[in-house]
Amino acid sequence: VKIALIVLAAGLSRRFRQQAGEHKLLADLNGKPVLQRTLEQAAASGLDLFVVTRPDAAALKALCSQATLVLCDSGGLGESIAAGVKASRDYDGWLIALGDMPFVTPESYRAVSAALADAPIVRPWIDGRPGHPVGFQHPCYPMLSTLQGDAGPQAAVKSLAVRLPLNDRGCLCDIDLPADLQLIKEFS
Repeated sequence: VKIALIVLAAGLSRRFRQQAGEHKLLADLNGKPVLQRTLEQAAASGLDLFVVTRPDAAALKALCSQATLVLCDSGGLGESIAAGVKASRDYDGWLIALGDMPFVTPESYRAVSAALADAPIVRPWIDGRPGHPVGFQHPCYPMLSTLQGDAGPQAAVKSLAVRLPLNDRGCLCDIDLPADLQLIKEFS
């Protein structure tokens, strides 16, 4: 079973930029950009890595040497997912991960991937809360490949996802605002 790990990094980071003047994925997290930390963890999973980012995002693209780049002038999360899934359509399934979640462990990526052998959609659950990445089997391709705008596959995930209990708090920690960097530095 061949699973593609798709990291979404095509957002505009508007809220973070307003407060910090830079893209959140380029913000320093213990000496490295947030996206670099995310990609190091993802690459260590051993899964084939794809990164969806914008054509004009030179600084982000430069961090993606270990991944297949998927360029998308994305209008939102749904479009980014569709671009990544279309670029890896020959895979048996996908893990949809977020570029602003640098502490998801390689073991968590592998656990969600392995759970796809028994369920069409898998979502990690940590301390009673839903986390990322979310895994999808290939039969989900028609739904995923036609997502548009900022609408993700929430309805399908809500109704069909199998909950995979994990202890990885990194599956819950994302960076949306500069203050999140401070909280996560304490957490890491």
